[in-house]
Amino acid sequence: MKMVRQSQKSEGMQGGRGGSVVMGKEQRLQSYQRAVFGALFLGYACYTYNRKSVSYAIPTLLASGLITTSTIGIINSCQNTAYAISKFLGGILSDKMSARVLFSIGLAVSGACTLIFSRTENAVIWALLWFLNGFAQGAGWPACAKLLKKWFSPANFGTWWSVLTASSNVSGSLSPLLAAYVIINHGWSASLIISGLLSVVMAGVTLVTLVDEPALAHLPDPTTSHTPTSSKSECSEKMTARQLAASPFLWLVSVCYLIVFCSKTALADWGQVFLMEELGRSQMQASSFTSALETGGFFGGILAGVLTDKMASTVSMRGNARLMVAASFMVACAAGLHFLRVFLTPHTSQMVVSGVGVVLGASMFGPISIYGIVASETFPAHLSGTAHAVVALAANVGAVAAGWPLSWVARTWSWGAVLLLLETMAASSVLLILSTSAIHLRPKPKMS
Repeated sequence: MKMVRQSQKSEGMQGGRGGSVVMGKEQRLQSYQRAVFGALFLGYACYTYNRKSVSYAIPTLLASGLITTSTIGIINSCQNTAYAISKFLGGILSDKMSARVLFSIGLAVSGACTLIFSRTENAVIWALLWFLNGFAQGAGWPACAKLLKKWFSPANFGTWWSVLTASSNVSGSLSPLLAAYVIINHGWSASLIISGLLSVVMAGVTLVTLVDEPALAHLPDPTTSHTPTSSKSECSEKMTARQLAASPFLWLVSVCYLIVFCSKTALADWGQVFLMEELGRSQMQASSFTSALETGGFFGGILAGVLTDKMASTVSMRGNARLMVAASFMVACAAGLHFLRVFLTPHTSQMVVSGVGVVLGASMFGPISIYGIVASETFPAHLSGTAHAVVALAANVGAVAAGWPLSWVARTWSWGAVLLLLETMAASSVLLILSTSAIHLRPKPKMS
């Protein structure tokens, strides 16, 4: 009996040590997750600040005669074209190389281009630098998506994703104020130098802080503790790129992403023009509408992630739960566009105008976050970057369509016609999601 008790005591001590080891690894995993997420949040905020740094300096460059409106158009087009191409290529590269290295190199090159931009006044060199800047920018989000999928459980993947996208909103809100202060007191060149230096320094921080996957730090895989909402039977780890391209689900998400990104870009680029030309608003009042879009987008993106995680884990439905949440957001988007087109007048209070902006921002940034989540989590890890690249390319097509094509509609008919078109597209995306639930990847049945 004494030997049995000693044996049981020994086993209990070993079990205790084993439990301590497991708990220690869990704590280390959480510490690494916080460090990785913090580096990504700050790093992507620097990406966003850097991408817009020249835009903040444009009024000063125009006033000083260093640049013309047509040159600005060329520089912006160079950046947008390169960004659209590289974001697609970045998604593919994130499946082929270290996401840590990809993220850090892109941020460093982007910062270096901004630093060089600040030291020259040659328009041709500016255009070339901003093309390279746009190309480097495309490495940012695909690497973020890859790292998030490796480090966080599918049970709360949507929440982490949406909070990370909010870094862009935070940067978009704070960086104009910082840039304005520096430009007023020290000049446009100093503003670009600060943006470039922040990006280069942050690139070094992310290179040291980020880790490609938990296994490299001898930590447990957090993605194995929960089954994703998408059925593994439909997208096994053996899926090929050809099968991915033939997936009707991927093209459904791509079309919906194109529609909402077109609407978001149109309101961001043309919303002020509509309010000033059609409703007689002042530039300050029109600018407050654009600010309200960003504010709504911050809360809408986070809300979308939290809601979809909750829905995906607790609600059983025919079709993809995250897409159904996106459809509800798009209903609000269509309603907001209708209200903007029909009910707002030159006499409507500014509070109401800003309120409509908040609703529209939330209802558009919510689905933008959801479609990226769905594309990344639905398909196997070795193709998640490519899947996100495809839908991101569709989104960029939507952004391009929001430029000259919508301006042509406005010139031919009116800005009201533009809003009617966007409203119709938003409603159509809702019908598309609801009517194609048969091709949604269904959640795995819950275990009783």
